[in-house]
Amino acid sequence: MTYKLRLITSSIGWGGLERNLLVMAQWMAHTGHEVSYAAVEGSPSWDHAPSFGVTPEAIPHHPRRATVLDVRRWKQLARESDLVWIRAPRDLDGASRACRQTGTPLLVQQAMQISKPKTLWWHKRRYRTVDAWVSGLQSLRNEALENAPLQGPQTHVLPLPLAPRWFDTSRPDAQTARRNLGLAMPDSVKLVGTVGRLDPGKGQRIAIRALALLPDHVHWLFVGDNTVNNGVDEATHLKHLAAELGVADRVHWLEGRDDVLPVYDALDAFVMTSHAETIGTVTLEAMARRVPVVGSLAGGTTELLDEGCGIGFESLNDRDLTRAVHDVLDMDDSATAVMCDLALNHAMKSHPDALIPAWNDLLRQTIQSARTT
Repeated sequence: MTYKLRLITSSIGWGGLERNLLVMAQWMAHTGHEVSYAAVEGSPSWDHAPSFGVTPEAIPHHPRRATVLDVRRWKQLARESDLVWIRAPRDLDGASRACRQTGTPLLVQQAMQISKPKTLWWHKRRYRTVDAWVSGLQSLRNEALENAPLQGPQTHVLPLPLAPRWFDTSRPDAQTARRNLGLAMPDSVKLVGTVGRLDPGKGQRIAIRALALLPDHVHWLFVGDNTVNNGVDEATHLKHLAAELGVADRVHWLEGRDDVLPVYDALDAFVMTSHAETIGTVTLEAMARRVPVVGSLAGGTTELLDEGCGIGFESLNDRDLTRAVHDVLDMDDSATAVMCDLALNHAMKSHPDALIPAWNDLLRQTIQSARTT
């Protein structure tokens, strides 16, 4: 059975949250659903939508809470849909009001941790409107049930999506991958890397401090650009820090890029340094490419690395990060293969062959339940 699905985001940023919603729009359209994708005209989501095979329609941008005009537009979109699907937390206000007034079921794909209780009256009204709350990890579902006015039957766990190419693309040897990226370094170098926005909250400073404690044959690759509009030139700060600590010659930089798959193939280990990552899509990508993973024991990374899928370190602790990188690089080939196999098995839950049927079951249950109440 197919439905009219409306995926909406008023976010004007570009990151995993926005990319993930476009992937889901693409997947649902390929499945046969009638998919509409609404975004702020001129935003990165708007600009990227055609590359996902999606033609966007315009919605207003609201800086904080949705205005009356915003809600009118949202009501129009909801009225024309079998289900409204959002991911940005900022959109819960407008979406819940529109769906409450039209009777259209609302699906929220959780994008952030809920670390503080949501107990005010408007929280209760917004969350009560949600028909399906989808968390990417069990720990995030548990946190949502603890801190938000949600009931168990409203909540579900489905992992974030990864395209088949993450699993199917053949992997070259590391040196070939490095040359393809324009990285020149001796064969003896062990290259660890971090992929994502350069931002004080992403932990790259801890990475450089850890690198200063690691042997000279260990190098670090950073792939990403400064966070836009936060007033911080983190790239310059990181380069100054590397020079100050005497490791500038062991740090490599690549600008942010849409296709990061070749980056993982060049690495001996991937490191998630962020101390507040809800679910690191980049961590799942590394797992899918069978790259050994080191991750900060915070947010959703802890669950991703559970059961032998990676090696954790104490968040914001550069010395413990040093220890974890040592541990993963010193593993023998058989132990590394076992860890990467476990990680790949976990990442396979994000493959469309496993994930699309689960999403279709949830959509059917959610829409049919709303129609009978």
